[in-house]
Amino acid sequence: MSLTGPWFFGLLVLVTAGAFGAAVYFWPRLAGRSPLSLLARAGTLLGLNLAVLLTAAVALNNQFTFFADWTDLAGALGRTQNVTTAHRGATPADAAAAPLTGSLPTPSTMPAQPATSGLTQRILKYTVTGPLSGITAEVMVGLPAGYADAANQNVRYPVLETFHGYPGAVSQWLGSMDLGGAIDSAVAQHKMSDVVIVSPTIEVPAGRDTECVNGNPGDPQVETWLTQDVPNWMAQTFRVRTDRSGWATIGLSAGAWCAAMATMLHPDRYSAGIVLGGYFTPSFLSYKPFGPNSPQFRRYDLIAAAQNSPPPVALWVQTSHSDPISYPSSSKLLAAARPPLSVTSVVLAHAGHRLSLWQDLLPQVFQWLGSNIHGFAPAH
Repeated sequence: MSLTGPWFFGLLVLVTAGAFGAAVYFWPRLAGRSPLSLLARAGTLLGLNLAVLLTAAVALNNQFTFFADWTDLAGALGRTQNVTTAHRGATPADAAAAPLTGSLPTPSTMPAQPATSGLTQRILKYTVTGPLSGITAEVMVGLPAGYADAANQNVRYPVLETFHGYPGAVSQWLGSMDLGGAIDSAVAQHKMSDVVIVSPTIEVPAGRDTECVNGNPGDPQVETWLTQDVPNWMAQTFRVRTDRSGWATIGLSAGAWCAAMATMLHPDRYSAGIVLGGYFTPSFLSYKPFGPNSPQFRRYDLIAAAQNSPPPVALWVQTSHSDPISYPSSSKLLAAARPPLSVTSVVLAHAGHRLSLWQDLLPQVFQWLGSNIHGFAPAH
């Protein structure tokens, strides 16, 4: 019986209903103050509540596929995952180093230490207005440990732009995913360089699954906000690199789609993208900015782009045979990829759609990033 199928959930509903009926029927018979009666009533309530909680947990898992199947659930408890790796297209280094015209505008002087509404000394929060998109939204920035040191006052850092899942929050990567801590560990192990992290808002307005796209006139221009306004603001505010080799994206779930879209459609801005449990055509929920047969939708078909006009960027893609959200389009992208696009894939046999899985992959991600993308290479 499948973990995510209707039969297991239906069985749990029946068990829960039966537990409720049994509690109602037997409760009068459990009256009394004897130790046995008290234990019986406590056991009845405990069993009923456990059944309700288990049913709710399985309903949530069916909706979000945190655990894809029984093997995945067992793996989360300690079993080793079966992993397949593959590569298609150009080498990551060649794709990321391809010469392209265009870069971020470099300020005439090095940006000073910015005025902040800092959450901590290294994690800062701003409200930014994008002049091109017209969007005003929150942006969080994570600074490397030595950013404010006098010895580093002339250092320009590479940038990792993050995209959270849906539903999610701008703090997801710097908070629950502890991206800063994972990068600190990778830097200490000489796997990659120090980086500046930028985490922009992608739900405009709050709660809307925009899929990070530009809608029709009157709709939010989220792609422009993420790929032009935010990078331009970063270049004017922080000491960051302005060449594409110094910019990469990372996203999870719906945010992984955003990372892939930003990288593939803007190769002059980004050299690499890390796609964790993502997909490669937009998957709208209630928000419908354009139809599936429209020119706008076709522009966002990254599988067709990989086949017909592959951009010179390097992608690191994680998916799983058991992930119905990610695997169908990820496998198509891998089959379609050809030079100058580079796609490195890590395919798990049994894995769901959850933060703990992606957290465990971050050391591998940073090893790949530092080894292949010149702007993120560790200092020697």
